[in-house]
Amino acid sequence: MTVQTRRREMQRMATELEIKAVARNQLSHDGAQNVTLRGIARDMGMTAPALYRYFPSLDDLVVSMCEDFFEEVTEAISLAITQAPDSPGHGMHAATRTFRDWAVGHKGEFALMFRKGESPIAGGGAGIGTGRFAAVFFKLYVRMWHAHTFAVPELTEASAATCADLATFSAQCLTLPDAPPGESCTAPADLPPGALFVFARTWVRLYGVISMEVFGQLTLMFDDVAPYFESELEDAVAALGIPYVPRDA
Repeated sequence: MTVQTRRREMQRMATELEIKAVARNQLSHDGAQNVTLRGIARDMGMTAPALYRYFPSLDDLVVSMCEDFFEEVTEAISLAITQAPDSPGHGMHAATRTFRDWAVGHKGEFALMFRKGESPIAGGGAGIGTGRFAAVFFKLYVRMWHAHTFAVPELTEASAATCADLATFSAQCLTLPDAPPGESCTAPADLPPGALFVFARTWVRLYGVISMEVFGQLTLMFDDVAPYFESELEDAVAALGIPYVPRDA
């Protein structure tokens, strides 16, 4: 690669980063529905056709931005886990609270990441960033299971029917690297179907509270959602046989 070619590539990367920074600023101030390529080009002093050379469509830009956001929140969660006391239970508290804090503080980004109910792993051409986000929680759960095997409920016909999909999900998660390097899950994911179902139930429960808070769907009931979220976290960890750790502990 020549010096001139390398310089052009660096200039292109810098322009792409600037485009995404301007788009993120619009996202934060105006909402996802008001982010447009023409608006970004205007703010950057570019023509729309010039911007299309970097991102052919708004969907291409959104996909790239979402990958960045998933990487960002995954790095924050992984750092919180590594800084927590050395136990999977403390890690779960740190990971879940960090995710909530990030989501509440980045509502526009969260809405874009989880638009239309798209899965972080399956379908939609999901990239490594979205997969790592899902994997960091699942691998933490695997470590919790192997550190302290807890009782799981007997599956009903309905809950058992979900376990094939959960087994596929777990296999996909374990093929992806954690963030940061060195935090990989060495324990095999030989979880029984009931444990996989408990993981799904726990994740849906806590994610549901976070999502409803971000989208303002709990304001009719709570002036401050934080105490309710902590009560849900307390019940969730109790079901996993983990002592609850207050936030200020």
